[in-house]
Amino acid sequence: MATLRLDHVSHTYVTKEGAFPALTDITIDVREGEFLALIGPSGCGKTTLLSLIAGIIQPTEGSVSVNAGADHCLSNIGYMLQHDYLFPWLSIEKNIILGQKILGTYSKKSEKMAFAWLEKMGLGDKLHEVPAALSGGMRQRVALVRMLATNPALMLLDEPFSALDQQTKLKLEDLVAETLKAEKKTAILVTHDISEAIAMSDRIVLLSPRPGRVAQIFSIPNELKKLSPFEARQHPMFSEQFQLIWKELERLEHES
Repeated sequence: MATLRLDHVSHTYVTKEGAFPALTDITIDVREGEFLALIGPSGCGKTTLLSLIAGIIQPTEGSVSVNAGADHCLSNIGYMLQHDYLFPWLSIEKNIILGQKILGTYSKKSEKMAFAWLEKMGLGDKLHEVPAALSGGMRQRVALVRMLATNPALMLLDEPFSALDQQTKLKLEDLVAETLKAEKKTAILVTHDISEAIAMSDRIVLLSPRPGRVAQIFSIPNELKKLSPFEARQHPMFSEQFQLIWKELERLEHES
């Protein structure tokens, strides 16, 4: 069963200057437990697509269906962004249970689950710290815990590692991929990094320049999918996949 179905979705932004098509005729099915990556040139509508999936904005045409065990609503969907957006005046403890309180799902049991996630991320001793006392990588791990603590069925990741140094980025890629796979979570990653998309995902959707449309969908070979992101980058097949996607992306940009 598909966790997510985008059926001929288009979206146009209307301003005082006129109408600007962002996406056109997007049809994608995302299976339960699948990790999908969205790549494409800057401005092709990747973040707009995540906003449509989350229900933050509505499509101009077509429909978005999320089968997440309840009606399509933000409580079923976790969002992790490039910036952690932790509240600086709150402790890490209060930050990670904030989503539960906003959604009305907070209980002592859910609180314990959040604390357990913090322990799994190696940050159990940071419970009473404030965000300013943590490194960028630690803060992103807290942001991940905050998302997992609401137990979403679908996770949207909008370039969550792009602001980090390379070593921290690689470590977090492994941590996030391992966690989502173990929890059988469905996830959609927006990234400009082809290597990251190959290393983390099951399939890659390449969008064309604006207005974004599905130009091609690449299935990652099983030999890579069964590896951690770090291990996948070392595999002989990785370079072949990279070149394949790079050439197609270059072709689209030259045609635009």
